[in-house]
Amino acid sequence: MVNAKKINDWLQVVGMFGVIASLVFVGLQMKQTHEIALSSIYQSRSDTSVEQSMATTGSPELLSAISKDYSGRSHELTMPEAVAFEHYLGASMTMFENNHHQFELGFLSEEHWQKNLRELKCTLDSPLRRQIIAGWQYRE
Repeated sequence: MVNAKKINDWLQVVGMFGVIASLVFVGLQMKQTHEIALSSIYQSRSDTSVEQSMATTGSPELLSAISKDYSGRSHELTMPEAVAFEHYLGASMTMFENNHHQFELGFLSEEHWQKNLRELKCTLDSPLRRQIIAGWQYRE
């Protein structure tokens, strides 16, 4: 009887260690999954940023519009420049909005979000950009 009791006690101890080990393993898997998700989100943001930069350099109308806006000559925009500029600004604002959402969910660091806020401030320094953005709707 004593041997059966001791064996039962040891089996319970081994079982508890097994449960603890499996919980640690699940925790490590969750951490790794979270890190993979963060990496994927970062890669997606990088890809979007590169695409937007490439679109800018590939459009003479957009380059001209941005140049005119930066030099205070936004009143000289042609219709094709204005359309290209509005689409570019829309893409930029969508990126800011997405980054804010990612920040709220904890997928974007405080440091990266502060960088976004500085870039957004620069974007909103332009009267034309503020005027265009004022008419748009964003999620709350």
